[in-house]
Amino acid sequence: MYLTRVEERMLLGDYGEAVAKAMKVIVKVGEALGAERLIEVTHAHVSGISYFNIGDPGLEFIEDLARLGARFSIFTTANPYAVLVDYSGRSLASEIVGKQLRIASALRTMGSRAFTCTPYYVRTPKPGEHLAWAESSAVLYANSVIGAMTNREPGVLSLLAGIAGRTYLGDAHRGLPEEVEYIIEIEKPSDPSEAGVYGLIAGRVASAGIALVRGLTSMAEPYVKEFLAAYAIYSPTHIAILEGVTPGYSRVSLARAERIQIGRSELEEFYGNLDSCESPLYLIGCPHLSLEELEQVISAVDSVGRGELWVTVGDPMPQTGWLKRGVKVISGGCAVTTKLDILGVDCVVTDSAKALIYIPRLAGVKAYLTRRSEILRRVTKRG
Repeated sequence: MYLTRVEERMLLGDYGEAVAKAMKVIVKVGEALGAERLIEVTHAHVSGISYFNIGDPGLEFIEDLARLGARFSIFTTANPYAVLVDYSGRSLASEIVGKQLRIASALRTMGSRAFTCTPYYVRTPKPGEHLAWAESSAVLYANSVIGAMTNREPGVLSLLAGIAGRTYLGDAHRGLPEEVEYIIEIEKPSDPSEAGVYGLIAGRVASAGIALVRGLTSMAEPYVKEFLAAYAIYSPTHIAILEGVTPGYSRVSLARAERIQIGRSELEEFYGNLDSCESPLYLIGCPHLSLEELEQVISAVDSVGRGELWVTVGDPMPQTGWLKRGVKVISGGCAVTTKLDILGVDCVVTDSAKALIYIPRLAGVKAYLTRRSEILRRVTKRG
């Protein structure tokens, strides 16, 4: 692999032991993937910081880096940590809470600016900007909506890229592909949860290549966000070309693409019988809500009369006076990567197709999908 003189000095330790360690890993990964050189990046986003994901080994790794003097050399954000609030008066064990706080503290010491799965709300990259992001939904958003360029990085590599300000030159950093393998046409979704289900189906049928997607042009931002977050579950790609959305989409060749249509009739199987969830935790905010979305949700709730409503947002989130009784606005937390069964949660009702798939896998409880308007209707006293 070709390295500049500065990169060689970084690798040899002239910029400190932490930078040298970061460079050794980044170079090895790049060489293994056939990258010809490294590339400078301006924003790193670290994933996998929930204690339930990384456990004691991950905690020790991050704290060891912080003790070594590692500091982020570029703007760096991190994914949400485990939710630390109680549920119906039941809390996580103090040992787990303490270890999660230690992970967050070490990352803050290194210079993390925020904890969120939507880092583009904290700092919006520019088109053509090179990033090192690890959260899959954010990667697809950056590449597909903004026109920035980021590999779909492993969590550890994005952390090290934040220290070194470098990552390997992958396909994502070369711009849009010349052609796509699939053209996927969807019917117009009526709400963001439907857009998410379309994303699940589209990501699954196009998992072997890159697709151009038709049907999201002129849709509001939450629709696109939910579509891409769900798309990333089954598709390993770093981008979905969205017609009318992705910068430069019209330059991509469709000549050899397989055409696939997804109709509304395919969505209903994802919407379960909510009455099967007798004592639900209602969840909105996967991925994290924007400030505008948060204000819309809170304005629709007088007070919670049934169940418990969690609304998750990034940390920090501007305080605007929207908090109302019965709504837990959780800043910096992620319900998906929290063992909700430990908290005594029986089941989750959510408007997120991504959460529908991941809650049972990662949080250990059943999940049911519905539309946001139905969640708000059910939790309010007037519902």
